[in-house]
Amino acid sequence: MESRVYTELRRPLRAVPLLRDVLGRYDPTHARELALYLSWLAVALIDANEPEEAAVTAERIIALSADLASDRTAERIKVVFSRLADFRDVPEVRGLLDGTA
Repeated sequence: MESRVYTELRRPLRAVPLLRDVLGRYDPTHARELALYLSWLAVALIDANEPEEAAVTAERIIALSADLASDRTAERIKVVFSRLADFRDVPEVRGLLDGTA
Protein backbone atom coordinates (compact mmCIF):
# COMPACT_ATOMS: atom_id res chain seq x y z
CA MET A 1 0.00 0.00 0.00
CA GLU A 2 2.87 2.38 0.81
CA SER A 3 4.22 2.03 -2.73
CA ARG A 4 0.84 2.88 -4.21
CA VAL A 5 0.65 6.01 -2.07
CA TYR A 6 4.07 7.13 -3.28
CA THR A 7 2.96 6.45 -6.85
CA GLU A 8 -0.17 8.56 -6.44
CA LEU A 9 1.93 11.33 -4.87
CA ARG A 10 4.25 11.13 -7.89
CA ARG A 11 7.24 10.18 -5.78
CA PRO A 12 8.80 7.59 -8.10
CA LEU A 13 12.16 7.44 -6.33
CA ARG A 14 10.32 6.05 -3.32
CA ALA A 15 7.67 4.06 -5.18
CA VAL A 16 9.79 2.13 -7.70
CA PRO A 17 12.07 0.31 -5.23
CA LEU A 18 9.12 -0.64 -3.02
CA LEU A 19 7.10 -1.90 -5.97
CA ARG A 20 10.03 -3.90 -7.34
CA ASP A 21 10.53 -5.49 -3.94
CA VAL A 22 6.85 -6.42 -3.63
CA LEU A 23 6.65 -7.68 -7.21
CA GLY A 24 9.78 -9.75 -6.75
CA ARG A 25 8.07 -11.71 -4.01
CA TYR A 26 4.57 -11.80 -5.48
CA ASP A 27 2.90 -15.11 -6.24
CA PRO A 28 2.60 -15.23 -10.05
CA THR A 29 -0.58 -17.29 -9.82
CA HIS A 30 -2.41 -14.15 -8.66
CA ALA A 31 -2.46 -12.60 -12.13
CA ARG A 32 -5.02 -9.88 -11.41
CA GLU A 33 -3.20 -8.50 -8.38
CA LEU A 34 0.16 -8.81 -10.13
CA ALA A 35 -1.18 -6.86 -13.11
CA LEU A 36 -2.53 -4.16 -10.82
CA TYR A 37 0.75 -3.73 -8.98
CA LEU A 38 2.61 -3.70 -12.28
CA SER A 39 0.33 -0.87 -13.38
CA TRP A 40 1.45 1.23 -10.44
CA LEU A 41 5.06 0.37 -11.28
CA ALA A 42 4.51 1.49 -14.88
CA VAL A 43 3.06 4.82 -13.73
CA ALA A 44 5.94 5.34 -11.28
CA LEU A 45 8.41 4.59 -14.07
CA ILE A 46 6.67 7.17 -16.27
CA ASP A 47 6.99 9.71 -13.44
CA ALA A 48 10.68 8.77 -13.18
CA ASN A 49 11.07 9.57 -16.90
CA GLU A 50 11.69 5.93 -17.81
CA PRO A 51 9.16 5.46 -20.63
CA GLU A 52 11.01 2.52 -22.24
CA GLU A 53 10.85 0.47 -19.06
CA ALA A 54 7.27 1.59 -18.46
CA ALA A 55 6.35 0.31 -21.95
CA VAL A 56 7.95 -3.08 -21.22
CA THR A 57 6.03 -3.22 -17.93
CA ALA A 58 2.80 -2.31 -19.75
CA GLU A 59 3.35 -5.19 -22.17
CA ARG A 60 3.60 -7.53 -19.19
CA ILE A 61 0.36 -6.11 -17.75
CA ILE A 62 -1.42 -6.72 -21.05
CA ALA A 63 -0.12 -10.30 -21.23
CA LEU A 64 -1.24 -11.02 -17.66
CA SER A 65 -4.63 -9.41 -18.24
CA ALA A 66 -5.44 -11.20 -21.49
CA ASP A 67 -7.47 -13.90 -19.76
CA LEU A 68 -8.86 -11.77 -16.94
CA ALA A 69 -12.34 -10.34 -16.73
CA SER A 70 -11.42 -7.46 -14.46
CA ASP A 71 -12.82 -3.97 -14.86
CA ARG A 72 -10.24 -2.64 -12.43
CA THR A 73 -7.33 -4.07 -14.40
CA ALA A 74 -8.80 -2.76 -17.65
CA GLU A 75 -9.13 0.69 -16.10
CA ARG A 76 -5.52 0.63 -14.86
CA ILE A 77 -4.32 -0.28 -18.36
CA LYS A 78 -6.17 2.80 -19.66
CA VAL A 79 -4.39 4.94 -17.05
CA VAL A 80 -0.99 3.56 -18.07
CA PHE A 81 -1.68 4.09 -21.78
CA SER A 82 -2.93 7.60 -21.13
CA ARG A 83 0.23 8.47 -19.23
CA LEU A 84 2.44 6.83 -21.87
CA ALA A 85 0.86 8.95 -24.60
CA ASP A 86 3.13 11.84 -23.59
CA PHE A 87 6.08 9.68 -24.71
CA ARG A 88 4.76 8.64 -28.12
CA ASP A 89 8.04 9.74 -29.71
CA VAL A 90 9.89 6.94 -27.86
CA PRO A 91 9.98 3.89 -30.19
CA GLU A 92 9.05 1.35 -27.49
CA VAL A 93 6.07 3.44 -26.44
CA ARG A 94 4.96 4.14 -29.99
CA GLY A 95 5.08 0.41 -30.78
CA LEU A 96 2.98 -0.39 -27.73
CA LEU A 97 0.42 2.34 -28.37
CA ASP A 98 0.17 1.44 -32.03
CA GLY A 99 -0.18 -2.25 -31.20
CA THR A 100 3.03 -3.24 -32.95
CA ALA A 101 5.17 -3.94 -29.89
